[in-house]
Amino acid sequence: MKSLSFGSHWPCSSVIHGLEGQRSGLVRPLQFQRSFSTYFTEQLELSRHKEVQSTYYGAVNDLDVDITERRYLLSGYSDGSIALHDLQNLLESPDSSNFIDSLTYKLVGTVSAGNRNAHKRSIETVQWYPLDTGIFTSSGTDRILKIWDANRLQTAEEYSFSGIVHCHHMSPVATKHTLVAVGTDSSVVKLVDPRAGSATHCLRGHREGAVRAVRWSNTDEFILATGGIDNFAMLWDVRTAKGCLMKMQDKGCKKKSGYQRVDTTHDGSVNGVEFTPSGHHLLTIGTDQKMYAWDTLTGKKQKTRFPTLSHIKRRSVKFCLTNEGSENFLFIPTGSSVTSFGLSCPGKVRRLYGHYNSVNCTAYHAPGQQMLSGGNDHKILVWSVRGDLDYGAFRYEQREVIRQRTLKEEVAPRDDGTTVVEDGQAVAQLQDTWSDDEEDADGDKKDADR
Repeated sequence: MKSLSFGSHWPCSSVIHGLEGQRSGLVRPLQFQRSFSTYFTEQLELSRHKEVQSTYYGAVNDLDVDITERRYLLSGYSDGSIALHDLQNLLESPDSSNFIDSLTYKLVGTVSAGNRNAHKRSIETVQWYPLDTGIFTSSGTDRILKIWDANRLQTAEEYSFSGIVHCHHMSPVATKHTLVAVGTDSSVVKLVDPRAGSATHCLRGHREGAVRAVRWSNTDEFILATGGIDNFAMLWDVRTAKGCLMKMQDKGCKKKSGYQRVDTTHDGSVNGVEFTPSGHHLLTIGTDQKMYAWDTLTGKKQKTRFPTLSHIKRRSVKFCLTNEGSENFLFIPTGSSVTSFGLSCPGKVRRLYGHYNSVNCTAYHAPGQQMLSGGNDHKILVWSVRGDLDYGAFRYEQREVIRQRTLKEEVAPRDDGTTVVEDGQAVAQLQDTWSDDEEDADGDKKDADR
């Protein structure tokens, strides 16, 4: 079946068409839902009415929304502090100038830089425990991986490493292990098991240099992808100790300038890796400003041509990929903007501007149909459907009706013929210019004239 197609305006006719098709059995409910999710994701703009309660901490280096309740936002900052926001708890603040309410996502917990449990230096990665919102993890340039008790906001476990921890990740689908993959300044990928309380074993395969990206498969709990500054992305099966399963190599380059060229994944450091929702392809981002898709079964590079990504930093790239709609969209930090395009149709590129400085991370909140981004301007911005324009118009009309009703109640006639007009600060009485005494005097004067 073909997916529903929506126009550039609000798809009222498409809604009716989709509901009729779903009722008659021609359109499946899941297909209908995915089509609308795709339409909404295409309409994301900087929200005019929603914001995240400020923490006044440093630059926002990473964001993560829990996958169990899909409600709590976890953020890590450059000064070592951590903040938790509730994405279902909105605080209303009225704006008397235009009668539109500003909605703020409430701050429900913080670990400030002065806390004895906090990181001593910048946090690079934060992540919720996939099976429970009572635990989250963080790591950073102080060379420590911390496992936190989210209820008490205290450290439960700490793991020290010899180099800076650039990234870490826990499998979202694991049921037989709780391994945390850690990428540091070393070329060796460390696997930490919180149950055992120590690092279980190491993955050796990258050449000398740091590992900047680690990501578990979202379909197989034992498959891990890594990327390093040796320009390689690798796939691992953590059940085997024979080395990596495969290296992602571009076999198209044979020779250059008369010498043999080494086939690498990118012409620069591999700073970002992500599996597609099906798990059949691996997306890689490098400092050569390019993005590639690789077949995870054969290791071959796909022919899809992705747009050039400008201003890719020499650090782990914190980007997100949606999986709720009929089309999957990427949101990649590129300088002071966020680059967005569809995975199957990468030619339609959008640049989302709103930050005043470099963007460091993005996260997608599917229940709210919105994307969140953090940057060096110390802000977390909300990107919603059409910037909540429809919500703003609704709230304006609602407040205007209330204001008109209040004015009518304030201007009401009294039994004695007077009218009271109240403007909130003063009360003015408008009386009849003709009184009973004046009417009697005029009547006597007319009788005397006669």
